[in-house]
Amino acid sequence: MSIEFVYFDLGNILVRFGLEIAISNVARVAGVGTDIVRTSIYESGLQDGYETGKFDGEDYARQARERLGVDSSQLSTTSFLEAISDMFTPIDGMAELVEKVRKRYGRVGLLSNTCFAHWDWIRNQSWDVSKLDFDVLILSYEVGAMKPDMAIYEAAEKAADVPQERLLFLDDKLENIQAARERGWQAEHCFGGPQAHKVIVPLL
Repeated sequence: MSIEFVYFDLGNILVRFGLEIAISNVARVAGVGTDIVRTSIYESGLQDGYETGKFDGEDYARQARERLGVDSSQLSTTSFLEAISDMFTPIDGMAELVEKVRKRYGRVGLLSNTCFAHWDWIRNQSWDVSKLDFDVLILSYEVGAMKPDMAIYEAAEKAADVPQERLLFLDDKLENIQAARERGWQAEHCFGGPQAHKVIVPLL
């Protein structure tokens, strides 16, 4: 089946990320242990709430401070959001690959579970991948749902405005790929870099 639109995931497709780096960043800035950061913010579902738009960055930081037992003089909202975001690095060759896909198929999109702080931080870097101009952005914090929730795929289908079977999607998590395939998408499980090139290059 021919392809009319290609969606890329963000994490581990266009950029690498290290959750333990973010945990260490917050622990260092707040002056607390990494275990309490891990359990209070990530294992508690607080980060997921931020990534699904249940609250904004200010409220997220306030809740984080309460759980960590610190105040704003110890952990400001700005320093907290910077700490959770400064964990990404670009994956070599992916910006070039996205542009090759755009030239071949005309339109490309980003379909990502992410929050405003992460996306804003990445977009403000000097990396080639940060400067990509996607035709469609489907970001979980804006949609109010995270992959593999079907609501985010429905939003992506509406925005792409092509038949489901003509959508191609690259993601690093198998459950997200399986959900896309259930909707009739063409979807490939891979990581950015050589694996993504192996999937895409034969289609160009």
